[in-house]
Amino acid sequence: MEKKSFNIFRVLSNNMAWVILTLIVIFFGIFSNNFFSIRNLLNILSQNAYLLVAATGLTFLMMSGEMDLSVGYTMSLVGVVGAGLMVSAGLPFWLCMIIMIALAIFISILNTFLAIHLKLQILVITIAMMTVLQGLSYIISKSKTITGFPIGFKFIGQGLVFNVFPISIVIMFIVFFIMSFVLNKTYYGRYVYALGGNKESARLAGINIKKMRYSIAVIVGFFVGLADIMLISRLGSTQSVIGPGTEFSIITGIFLGGVSIRGGEGKLSGVFAGILCIALLSNGMQLANINIYYQYVVRGIIMISAIGFDVFQLNRRNALKKIKKA
Repeated sequence: MEKKSFNIFRVLSNNMAWVILTLIVIFFGIFSNNFFSIRNLLNILSQNAYLLVAATGLTFLMMSGEMDLSVGYTMSLVGVVGAGLMVSAGLPFWLCMIIMIALAIFISILNTFLAIHLKLQILVITIAMMTVLQGLSYIISKSKTITGFPIGFKFIGQGLVFNVFPISIVIMFIVFFIMSFVLNKTYYGRYVYALGGNKESARLAGINIKKMRYSIAVIVGFFVGLADIMLISRLGSTQSVIGPGTEFSIITGIFLGGVSIRGGEGKLSGVFAGILCIALLSNGMQLANINIYYQYVVRGIIMISAIGFDVFQLNRRNALKKIKKA
């Protein structure tokens, strides 16, 4: 039986986020005395739990070979609508949460509906939707900050379990483990991978492509809505500028986690590490008193590097295939 040779490129491709995460931890652990404190680590996880929740839904979409750039703007609109209903209309916070998630799901389904019927990539649709959603958000909020959330609502983002662990972290891990199981251990997860690998082959294999795309849209909308609830409940207020820009942090973390830009490849555990990389990088640079604008530069470089490595891997595999055929 032929032994498989060690392939450094394959190892890096499958574990790149974990390697980078380790390097970030070592670097900032050396140069910052407070980095490894329990308080700081819990604070990092609590502040960025919503990112992983939103990334979970977007990972399913990107695994299927699509991309949504309107996530942050969806959060902006959903946030001001939910906040307005709680504060101005006086609706129960639990009902407002249901409405917020339903609105996020509706927007995601609308993006997919337009993409299917206009025969365009969801990416193209969401570029246009970004402006629409942001405009609606400002119209509804009137460019004002909305505060005065009920205690029950703020408890989701600010409450503690056993007076130690933030509820947002508990939600994050529950979402992660459930959706990892769905993606890795169910037929639905296999269908998602198949969709990203080759839609035509998936169709010929009997997979209902349209039904899968709408179901993925529901998943994206649900977790974006939940992430928005976690974010604004932790902040205790919201405004139209909260949300936009989030999509780039999420997408960077997803690419860094090993999800291919073409779809059909990657794991949610890698995405978890990728999001943690972005979170720890921001926290570490803040503790080191590095200007926030440099953080944007570093994030951009990381995103370009992750995409470049993915393209390099694709070209390398194609070259090897040509050699074997020859």
